[in-house]
Amino acid sequence: MGKKFFNQHGITFMAIGYYKFKRKLNVNGTVKEVYVARVARANVVDIDILAEEIAATCTASEGDVLMVLRNMEHVIKNHLSKGDVVKLSSLGTFSPTIRAKAVDKADDVNQFSIASTGVSFRPTQRLLDGIQKAGVRLADRRIVTPAWSGKKETDDNDSQ
Repeated sequence: MGKKFFNQHGITFMAIGYYKFKRKLNVNGTVKEVYVARVARANVVDIDILAEEIAATCTASEGDVLMVLRNMEHVIKNHLSKGDVVKLSSLGTFSPTIRAKAVDKADDVNQFSIASTGVSFRPTQRLLDGIQKAGVRLADRRIVTPAWSGKKETDDNDSQ
């Protein structure tokens, strides 16, 4: 879970953390260095943590919730493997995807012209609204500089 913060009224809220990232940007052939915000990923929340948190909010045991979540993973995978679209009403829609090479003749489009398969996820507006309401906060004052620059990370105060 992300860190809890309190606003000026003492109300608890969560916020998505970000950090400053230095990158090169090519604008009309001119390369310049710019700074952008990137998500500072806090924790990896696995199925066991989800089951524990869900069980704490209902009458189902953690084991029962875990069993349902694992079975849901299996059922979703099976449907996606058949080409089905899976819609979870307030969460979003999972759809199978393929990446294919372009070929000159229709007869050359076959399983060998498909480079990879995958899954796309389209969140519902409700989920997007919930994330939007969370807001953002500066999680790390360092400015992250990519390896191409030859420089190390610097503290935000060092650049002032």
